Amino acid sequence: MEPVATMLARRIRRFRERAGMNQTELAHHVLCSKSHISDIELARVLPTASEIRLMDKALDTDGVLGDLLDLVSNGIQESAIVADAEHDALAMTSWEWRIHGILQTEEYMRAHLSTAVPPERLEREVAIRRGRKRILGSLVTGWFILDEGSLWRVYGDQEVMRGQLLYLEEMARHPNIDIQVMPFTHTRHPGGDGPLEVIEYSDKPSIWFTEGPKAGRLSDDKREVMRSMQTLNQVRVAALSPVDSIELMRQVREARYGQ
Repeated sequence: MEPVATMLARRIRRFRERAGMNQTELAHHVLCSKSHISDIELARVLPTASEIRLMDKALDTDGVLGDLLDLVSNGIQESAIVADAEHDALAMTSWEWRIHGILQTEEYMRAHLSTAVPPERLEREVAIRRGRKRILGSLVTGWFILDEGSLWRVYGDQEVMRGQLLYLEEMARHPNIDIQVMPFTHTRHPGGDGPLEVIEYSDKPSIWFTEGPKAGRLSDDKREVMRSMQTLNQVRVAALSPVDSIELMRQVREARYGQ
């Protein structure tokens, strides 16, 4: 996994180019010189917190740059790392016990995050997760396997859960998205070891990673990616088909949360 400082530099350049700015224009917003922006983007120097705040505002980044700077300062892995890994993905294959972050409605994600995130960080984490959802429209294929328990586990209230399941049903009908549900009774698969995701890109090696609040791992080692994909394929085979999964989501929604 590349150093977070390098990831920050690369992300700044990417956001600047997406915004159609050159280094001189960004320097004007950040109140510094063009050469300083160049040094930041080459990872020669770290931007200050005030410079990052100005960049976040000028480049409309939803606070992602500030989160990455926090990682540099604190030396920990958190959701900003995942957001960066998902950026520019062409394909994603994921298995989780929960509903994947990019498949969550804002109401659900707020209720879900509030159980573990300190109040002063909640809005930042919601913004990161909301920003991650942008990838859904550009994926060639997104394949998400989730545990049946996530359909029944209540975050928020009945209306939040009803809206979340309706959203899952809607997303599952998109031509580039497949959602499978792993029933309670299906346990003969290797998914019991925990969440797993493989992301594929057009111009760089595929990666696999696990995500967690205290620990996680990310690697682009080709053998490890292939083994992870094999595990995910075994999990897919054990789960309900996409069509049957939509039907189960509908049944749970109507039985538990109303039509």
